[in-house]
Amino acid sequence: MIRLKFSEKLQMLRKEKGLSQEKLAELLSVSRQAVSKWESGQTYPEIEKLIVLSDLFEITLDDLLRDGYTEVENKDNNEIKLKEEKDEDFEEKDELIILGGFIAGTAIGFITNNFMLGTVAAFIGLGLSYIIKGIKG
Repeated sequence: MIRLKFSEKLQMLRKEKGLSQEKLAELLSVSRQAVSKWESGQTYPEIEKLIVLSDLFEITLDDLLRDGYTEVENKDNNEIKLKEEKDEDFEEKDELIILGGFIAGTAIGFITNNFMLGTVAAFIGLGLSYIIKGIKG
């Protein structure tokens, strides 16, 4: 399993389509040097170009841009597909957000010396952290 960055995915997808850097540059109305910089990780394309790349390679913008994808070979037709790899760092951060919300709520109770307020604040903090987790992902 290989972890791919945007630049590596772009190069792989371009080669899968049988396109040279020059031909891809022509399709996107940019210079070959621009494509070269994208593939070397020096720069990123403008959003309009990313949308065209997404359409051209039939891949979502999310799949195209996010790091953390693995290269998987499809044995049925020998195509290379991109499959999302779970990032354990995000799961740990989510747990910390939830724990932080609960601790912050409990701290409010201790500071105000009100057990009932502390309990309510702890559960509100817990709930808000779940909402944030849901929004993030």
